[in-house]
Amino acid sequence: MTRHNLGGVPPLSDAWKQAKDLSAPKIIPTVVLASALLFSSSFTCPGAFAATVLNSRGAVSSSPPGRSSTGQTGQPAQSAQKIPQPPQIPMSANSVFQAADQAEGIFPMMSRDGAGGQIQESWNVSEPRDGVYAVRVCDDCVYKVRTREFMTTTIILPPDAVIAAADLGDPTGFQVQVKFSNMIAVRPSTYGVDTNLNVYTKTGTVYPFYLRSESFNSKYVPDVVVRLLGREMPASVQGAVPVSDASSEQGGERQGKEPSEKRADKVAAAIHDLTNPAPKGEDFVRSVPFDPSKLHGWKDYKLWGGGDAETELKPVTVYRDDFFTYLQYGEKYDPMEMPTAYVVRDGIDELVNTRVQGNTFIIESVSSLISLKSGKSFLCVQYTGETP
Repeated sequence: MTRHNLGGVPPLSDAWKQAKDLSAPKIIPTVVLASALLFSSSFTCPGAFAATVLNSRGAVSSSPPGRSSTGQTGQPAQSAQKIPQPPQIPMSANSVFQAADQAEGIFPMMSRDGAGGQIQESWNVSEPRDGVYAVRVCDDCVYKVRTREFMTTTIILPPDAVIAAADLGDPTGFQVQVKFSNMIAVRPSTYGVDTNLNVYTKTGTVYPFYLRSESFNSKYVPDVVVRLLGREMPASVQGAVPVSDASSEQGGERQGKEPSEKRADKVAAAIHDLTNPAPKGEDFVRSVPFDPSKLHGWKDYKLWGGGDAETELKPVTVYRDDFFTYLQYGEKYDPMEMPTAYVVRDGIDELVNTRVQGNTFIIESVSSLISLKSGKSFLCVQYTGETP
């Protein structure tokens, strides 16, 4: 016995055979497919598929039976009334099976960009020291730095450097940020770009860098830390800090005010005096290399005296190294008459050698107590710090 479904839909067995003949290897239960075709709202045109199948077999019309003037169904209508039909849109077998899956809540996995698959394999075989680039400070060098997307590179300048500014060539592809007085962080925004970075310190030194950004799949480990070994050399800071400016600020320290300059500024001012003008050819300084890193003791001296010591003999600042004691007079030096220096030996004042270099009075001794005498005025210079 042949049974037809409502609305002219063929038997489920015939519809299933017709869908199966559309080259779809996927097997779907008859009940699931029929439910998807009849009831699923996600199936766009269920009548189109049924009408196509039945009309091709010549079994049943896709139009519903008409209604007679008496209201009884199943009888030929006196005046046929046309019912508008939806457009016949052909559907592929894949669409049919997708509709059946979606009716059951089965959807394909979403593809999410950037989720996983971005691990740099070169780190798996890297050495512990890979990623740290250490190089000596060079006056005529450009330091090459390899950066990587999604990573930060920290550049560490010499310990006596104080960063004043940084000039980045490409602020779109890279970002820089000063973290400490001598440390700056670089972060690329993307990969496959390069630029330059010039870092300026308060002594006037310029550190030039070439920056290159690579991707996560680069076969090279990036420079996570770049360390510049050494200190700022005298040749690179000579003349960077005028003596008059340094003397003015150090004069404020002498009056008990908080100094505004950093240690690097003091070193630069001291180097300027000790290298300009250059020492004489046979001077003792020539046989002992001058090392600015050895200068210390700016706040480790106690000064007292008598007569006109406060106005005549008291220097702007005092410091020392491993060989000499330095009294810097700045602009005060020109009109004054230099004193004579003594150290105490066995309870007796003993004369020591002195000389003048720039605006600095150099005493060739590192005795803990040195006295200066000029007429009736005297000044005692006592070192209270630790001996290195």
